[in-house]
Amino acid sequence: MYLRDKIIEIAIIVTDGRQILSEFQSLINPERSIPTHITGITGIDDAMVDEAPKFYEVAKKVIEITDGSIFVAHNVNFDYNFIKQEFKSLGYPFNKKKLCTVKLTRSTVPGLHSYGLDALIEYFDISVDHRHRAYDDTLATFKIFRHIYEHLVDDYHIEKMINRGLDASVLPKGMDIEEVHNAPESPGIYYLSSKNERILYVGKAKNIKTRIFQHFRKISHKSNNIYRYVDQLHYEETGNELTALLLELHEIKRLRPEFNKSMKRQNFQYALYYNSEAKNQKHYFIVGKNNKSNDFKYEKVKLFSSKSSGEGYVQQYIIGNECCARLFKSRSVEFSCLCENECQNFFNDPSEQIEEIQSSVKNEFEKDFVMVLDGRNDDELAFVMIHEFKFWGFGYVPKEEIITSREQWNDYISYQFWYPEANGIIKNFIAKNNCMTIEL
Repeated sequence: MYLRDKIIEIAIIVTDGRQILSEFQSLINPERSIPTHITGITGIDDAMVDEAPKFYEVAKKVIEITDGSIFVAHNVNFDYNFIKQEFKSLGYPFNKKKLCTVKLTRSTVPGLHSYGLDALIEYFDISVDHRHRAYDDTLATFKIFRHIYEHLVDDYHIEKMINRGLDASVLPKGMDIEEVHNAPESPGIYYLSSKNERILYVGKAKNIKTRIFQHFRKISHKSNNIYRYVDQLHYEETGNELTALLLELHEIKRLRPEFNKSMKRQNFQYALYYNSEAKNQKHYFIVGKNNKSNDFKYEKVKLFSSKSSGEGYVQQYIIGNECCARLFKSRSVEFSCLCENECQNFFNDPSEQIEEIQSSVKNEFEKDFVMVLDGRNDDELAFVMIHEFKFWGFGYVPKEEIITSREQWNDYISYQFWYPEANGIIKNFIAKNNCMTIEL
């Protein structure tokens, strides 16, 4: 796994598709012991790499020899991610166009029982002296690619695979395919804007580059609109998916982009609203659709995935907190309470209980804490702060910084805003991921 393991050998062959133009190979000292099973596969042991250069010592050569080239490998993401991770640890962004010979062979030589390197070496009758050594495997991959390139495909087919199925001609006029290829392969948000820099769409992605390719590969009403009006691409890396989700929420609310019509409400279709101008001393809280119309009329205090979940929550809250049902309203059900709607004395001054309901319903979390996540580079960490039992803000802090108080965390907050959706986003993320938290 590229996040855990290290490179012990590297080989690069530069080709025009037909002949070898230059090459480079070297053992690499991984600065750790080589596992026994890896030695069993490759034949490389600790003694062999003891005097070998460390990766940072060959990094410049790797950059120079691969400049302007396309990264080709068998199961390309495996090799690519190892190289990318090594450069990331050095603080250098390594971005290359990629071509996978597994996918290329599948598309040109259908029907084989296997597309692993051993099977293709046998199919193309390639001689290999030392299988599982970097140079020999790279040379075998080159010979497979050369055969396909010379006999089975044209340049358009290769280009389409490099561009992940995207025909560069369908990109908006102001965008270039190189601009998409140069987008980071990391979590963040991206902005699609018009020629006059008006933001038309904001999106979130675990991998910004992959997501942008998907935008222009699909044919839909949205993609047609993007093609007609979008002219520019911008993006902001966040280091992790949660801060990307929160920043996307903030930017959509702030900018109201034309093509984000749903305002990302699909996960929270209903809401509990507070009606400050309730008449006849009742129906201060309303379960209704999470939409612009209700947002304009009322204050949103809690979000629900469906009407039934909202109504169920309200009914349980009424019983559990001994509230009067007349404070709440939904078009499809009539709420009931222990007082059976006979608590007339309460309505002489309901403000205290209304304030208590607002406070307790809004407080999504049982305690205040900081959630620590991956930063945008190896020298920092991201964090999300929960304060006063709700989302407070997020930011980035140097890894070596020692923080012992809420005030110190607060000093590093980069984005601070509040929307009821934020708590739901954080709770959903925590439910699906193992997260490091520090109680405040």
